[in-house]
Amino acid sequence: MLSPLLANVYLHDLDEEMAMAGYKMVRYADDFVVLCESQGEAQAALERIGEWVQAHELVLHPDKTHVGNCQERGQGFGFLGYRFEAGQRMIRRKSQQAFRDKVKALTRRSCGQSLEYLTARLNPMLKGWFVCFKHAQAMIFGALDAFIRRRLRSIRCKQNKLGYYYNNSKTIHQRWPNAFFAQAGLFALYEARLAASRSR
Repeated sequence: MLSPLLANVYLHDLDEEMAMAGYKMVRYADDFVVLCESQGEAQAALERIGEWVQAHELVLHPDKTHVGNCQERGQGFGFLGYRFEAGQRMIRRKSQQAFRDKVKALTRRSCGQSLEYLTARLNPMLKGWFVCFKHAQAMIFGALDAFIRRRLRSIRCKQNKLGYYYNNSKTIHQRWPNAFFAQAGLFALYEARLAASRSR
C-alpha cells in the first residue's frame, strides 16, 4: 500500500492516461473508481489499468478490484467509507462500527463525568464524522443518534445509582428525553442531515 502523498505523485500519470482515454476516474490516494456507461467499457478500462499497473510493477488489490453495476443490489462498491449500491449512497458497515467504537471509548459507563464534559468531548468527533458522511441516506443518522443517547442515559443511570433494568425501561426516556440532550448542546446527526438537505 502506498502512502497518500506517494500515491498522489506516482499515480498522477494514470489519472492523465485515463482522462485522455475518455474515462471518468475518481481517485483518492491509491483508492479509485472508474465510472462507465456499460460493462464492456468497464472491462476495457480494467484491462487498460491492469496493463498500466503491470508496466509500473504495481499490483491491483484482488479483493477491491471488480466490475459491477452499482444500480443492481449486490453489485455495489465501497469508496471512502461509503457504500454505493442499488442507486443508494450508504455508510459502510465497517465505517459505522468504527464510529460506534469511538463513541463507546468516549462514553464508558463508569467514567463519572458530567453531561457537559461528555458533550464537549463528543461534539467535535460527531461534527467531523458528519462532514465526511453527510451525503449518506438520512435514516442511519437517527439510529446513530439513538445509540449515542442510550450510552449517555446509561451513564446517567450509573451516576444516579439506578439499575440496568431501569436503563432499559421507558421510564428512562421520560426522565431524560431526547430534548434533554438537545438542551445540553449534544450535536444531533439526524437534525444536521435534515438541515443539510434543505440547504441544497
